[in-house]
Amino acid sequence: MFKIHKLSLLLSIIVLLCSCELREDEDHHFKIYFENHWTRSVYLWDDIDWHWYDNPFEEIFDKDWEETVCVTKRCREVPSGSVDDEFMKRDRDYYEDALEDGDSVVICVFDVEKAEEKDSACFFVRYHMSKEDLQKVHFRVSFPPTEEMKDFYMSPSYDEVVKYCKSQGRRIMGSF
Repeated sequence: MFKIHKLSLLLSIIVLLCSCELREDEDHHFKIYFENHWTRSVYLWDDIDWHWYDNPFEEIFDKDWEETVCVTKRCREVPSGSVDDEFMKRDRDYYEDALEDGDSVVICVFDVEKAEEKDSACFFVRYHMSKEDLQKVHFRVSFPPTEEMKDFYMSPSYDEVVKYCKSQGRRIMGSF
């Protein structure tokens, strides 16, 4: 009888822990908000680099993939002028707890207008952001990158992305 009581208590605790809903505050974030300030829709691809690779730019995302972006299962379209808060949402823990030293969130941004082309033809930028980077921008990442993001690890560089956006003759939308 005593064993049954312990087992039911243990199961009750497990159910309570599993049913706890994550809540955000200034020290706990389970979402990364992506703001599309570009004048057209973009596709996002994201992952977490658990610091398993010597060169994350080469290993985690190869710009010469053969499949098109629209075929990639892990891409999501973010319309121009909108904020996506669902794509980069963690189900069980906070980014502050998940990311350790050397870990980063990787976000790649692609041009929706060229979605049928090979990835390298529609690629805009790849961000690698540490927990500290995400805290600096209050877990709000944008394309094109903001001035706050200029020191983030990205490819191409901040200056190259901004220059490209300006050369397209398209107005970069203001802040939300």
